[in-house]
Amino acid sequence: MSKAVLKITSMIVLLFAYSHGVSQKVEDYVQVIKTQGENPLKFAQRKLDTYDLLIFDDALHNALEPFEYYEKLLGMDENKIEYVFIEVFGINQQRHIDAYLQSAEKDKSLLLKVFQDDFSGHGWRYETYLDLLSTVWDLNHSKSKKIKVKAVDQPIYWEGIHTREDYDAFLKSLVARDYFMYKTIIDYMGEFAEGKKGIFLTNTRHAYKQVRDKRGKLYWNCGTFFKQWYPNKTYSLRIHNATLSIMKKAKSNANATSDGLAKYTYEWVKMENGIWDEALSLNGNIPVAFSLQDNVFGQAGYIGNHMLNVEAGLAMYDAYDALVFLKPLDELHFSGKVDFIYTNSFKTELGRRIKILHEEKIDEFLSQNNVSSIPEYIESISSYQKPTKNELIRSR
Repeated sequence: MSKAVLKITSMIVLLFAYSHGVSQKVEDYVQVIKTQGENPLKFAQRKLDTYDLLIFDDALHNALEPFEYYEKLLGMDENKIEYVFIEVFGINQQRHIDAYLQSAEKDKSLLLKVFQDDFSGHGWRYETYLDLLSTVWDLNHSKSKKIKVKAVDQPIYWEGIHTREDYDAFLKSLVARDYFMYKTIIDYMGEFAEGKKGIFLTNTRHAYKQVRDKRGKLYWNCGTFFKQWYPNKTYSLRIHNATLSIMKKAKSNANATSDGLAKYTYEWVKMENGIWDEALSLNGNIPVAFSLQDNVFGQAGYIGNHMLNVEAGLAMYDAYDALVFLKPLDELHFSGKVDFIYTNSFKTELGRRIKILHEEKIDEFLSQNNVSSIPEYIESISSYQKPTKNELIRSR
């Protein structure tokens, strides 16, 4: 877009804003989008000219639209990406991923263990992850350059978990999870000395680059290890969605979970009470990506996992380098859920895991899921489910 056209477009947007009573503050946000925004696909490709690893925060693991974006990014003719690193798959599942991607026929049964042996124990059901692997299979079987998908998370061995105490011991081992993923990725990338390019598909608390607590001490998230030790090699991007706002520590006797949220009272909110979304709407809700450096978006107060104990004045740019906007919040979706992982043998294993995970709280678990027995619960989740609308934020 020429400077003249850009200037005229910006003037039109501002006139529209004035005529609709939009505040000066919102206009400042609109100006950032108009003057700095780029097509999200081209933005990512351009950043790969400068950085070797793009770290994407999908905001929600079950979000649909980020994975549609990743697939388009990988399919671009000018794709530079050699490695796709995935947080939620343990390194002990790598041989199954390789077997699937290298098979002559696309056989998802080769991925059974990948999706069955997740941290929750109930199975990783999100269709988006299967679709991503399917897309990579297609690309690798049609192009000479091969994309490598690497599992980088800590392994969990359900065969060795027999009591709730065993599972709690595993959860305690996750204290080193961010370093584990960092070290796994950096080894694949040859410590950024070989010119390899990759993307890391992860979630909010692992993508932060430089969040500090009230004492000024860093939270050592996965993105932070990269930022501190290879400061010019990685770039952290937040994909716009509902934002997790931690309100207080919860008084709960609920069992610990791998995401840690059972310890807190929280809600899902719009950034800056909806100002971001209003500005994006004034831009026509066009997909866009832009840096958070030195602008009003990046200067917004930090909201996220660590917010109960952060340094005064901490901003969103301290957490991320850029924002990627794909669709307005009321048009976002949750992933469909697969059914192929629920083989007869896995249903038996799942029954065993549920008894371990919930022990004396089985009745409470069944009541929460509106079922009367473990087999009924298993049947309730073992059928395919279509994508559904994301309604975390309804009327805000």
